[in-house]
Amino acid sequence: MQPNPDPKPGRWILPVVILAMMGFAYLFINAAEDPTATPSATTRGSGASVTTTTTTPADTTTTTALPADVAQYNADITAKGLELAGLSQRINAANADWDSRAVGYPATLSSLQALEAEVKAWRASIDPIAVPTSLAEYANFHSILTNAATQVSRTSGDIVIGLQAPDSGEARTAAVAAFNEAVTGFGNQVNTIAAYRP
Repeated sequence: MQPNPDPKPGRWILPVVILAMMGFAYLFINAAEDPTATPSATTRGSGASVTTTTTTPADTTTTTALPADVAQYNADITAKGLELAGLSQRINAANADWDSRAVGYPATLSSLQALEAEVKAWRASIDPIAVPTSLAEYANFHSILTNAATQVSRTSGDIVIGLQAPDSGEARTAAVAAFNEAVTGFGNQVNTIAAYRP
């Protein structure tokens, strides 16, 4: 059954957190800084110029690179975060188009159903990611991450159900809000894992 028009169009805003996910990649670059500076100064004496070079001792702090399996895991989950960001943007856009009635009900239903299928495929693609074995804590990290991904998938399905509900848009409104919250939760977990340093 086609629902009644939503009385409050244009109220959906893409969660800010998924836009910030584009910056996650920098967390995986482990470059040691070289703090050694060698400024030169020239002083003049009686008829002769003397050049002195001052060398600042290198910082004794060592930078420990992440194990290779951890670095790869961080790259993999970041890619999934970026993929989810794109899916979330498209879902929110489809919802906004229906709010404004820029797109009709049949096209909106078809679009959201296709996007739901893509989100479910995205969720399934997380399972094969290799969990690091070099650090034991990553098994727990990954368990939390997969639970967050499952919540994203579940709430995406509720959006289609909400669109089909015989109300004035309340069910869809709640479903999109829950989906956006789940996307934020997944992004936060990716960020937490990527920032972790043993």
